Amino acid sequence: MALPRSRRTARRTVSAVSAGALVLALTATACTVQDRNAPSSGSTSDSASGSSTTGRAPGVTGDSIKVGIAYPDLASVRAFIDVDLGDYEATYKALIDKINARGGVQGRRLVPVFGKLDVLSAAAAQETCVKLTRDDQVFAVLGTFAGPEQVSCYTRTNRTAVIGGPQSRAVYAQAEAPWFSEQPGSDLAAEVVEVLARRGDLTGRKIAVVGGAQDQGSVEGALLPALRKAGVSPVATGYLQSFGVDAATLAQQTNVVLQKARSAGADTLLLTGTPAQTLPLVLEKTSWRPRLLFTDAPGGYQAASGKHDFGTLSGAVVATPDVVWSDPMLQECASTVEKADPRLAGKLVDPNTVPAGQPLPGVSLWTACLNLRLFTAIAGKAGTRLDYTTFQRAGLGLGAIHLPGYADDATYGPSSTSGSIPVKAKTYDPATNRFVPAAPTGS
Repeated sequence: MALPRSRRTARRTVSAVSAGALVLALTATACTVQDRNAPSSGSTSDSASGSSTTGRAPGVTGDSIKVGIAYPDLASVRAFIDVDLGDYEATYKALIDKINARGGVQGRRLVPVFGKLDVLSAAAAQETCVKLTRDDQVFAVLGTFAGPEQVSCYTRTNRTAVIGGPQSRAVYAQAEAPWFSEQPGSDLAAEVVEVLARRGDLTGRKIAVVGGAQDQGSVEGALLPALRKAGVSPVATGYLQSFGVDAATLAQQTNVVLQKARSAGADTLLLTGTPAQTLPLVLEKTSWRPRLLFTDAPGGYQAASGKHDFGTLSGAVVATPDVVWSDPMLQECASTVEKADPRLAGKLVDPNTVPAGQPLPGVSLWTACLNLRLFTAIAGKAGTRLDYTTFQRAGLGLGAIHLPGYADDATYGPSSTSGSIPVKAKTYDPATNRFVPAAPTGS
């Protein structure tokens, strides 16, 4: 989160991933696709946000709403993937200035407070969480997070509302503040598997599953059961530790996992979470070319600087929402940011069209545009009496809403707090180094 090519993404390959995905994938996030048949991590009543937050309204005054903006500091991952996703602070400020110039939200202006997230340091991420929630006491935090567990610091430990981040039912169930996103979490891989199964991508294949170590519970609780339901018994399962390890250690771990899968006779790897970005980097240095299937597009890998053997992606398939960069709402955001910084004129383009290794300011644009759209829609619907009770009720009653960059509407309600945006299969096109809509299968 799919991730524009750098969501994810993080964010991911834009045409192949949701806005949150690319950055999330780049920032060691596991993001899969939502199971529409089971209630999402959302609940069926206002109490979903936790009774302890009822009526709370931190950061809200008669004329302002203080919002936290959490965004990834990618300095710590440049040893893995060298990607420039643009200036998050300047982008958010430009868009917020326009919202405020139009009267803000129900007459209240937005006051942003920024916090960087070192994507490989849990301690640093915790410090940012404490700063925004306890020191600055914001009403809600908008941003990207390295997995649903990181969101828990906000929604559970510090009882602060969140917009964004990959939702997981287990983490959401423990939330004590409202949480809405357009990114279904790592528990929700069932629909991806269903799409792959319908296409025949699983039939007759010897599949090995590779996920992030931090997502082992989600893989074993959601992804593997979905495969079994589809009649697939993986020949091997492996996990990669992404947090707190250097590039050499990660490469060593990846080689061990690849050897295990190959020894088990695998001809296909199903990658979820961080391995979608990091494993192909190691695989291309070997002679083995298994088919790759993704629950989230490998946008970080595709956008990495340097020379790469993208033959690793030959025949690869991903299932993600459809993204349309020409979407008028997204283009309005681009125009606003360009007016604030004329140097960006002509540069806020579809990340899919940017050569590998070049800056991708369109990623931070999409992230900010999308998160602000969702927050202002919910806060606006909450009315002039803005607190966590009215905010939660408004989000659960939001219904269908267009989010910038998506071809299909999101839908929010008691059974979906992550938007339930439909996902569709994409196949890798080596001529363009992009994932493009898959040909119809007739099913």
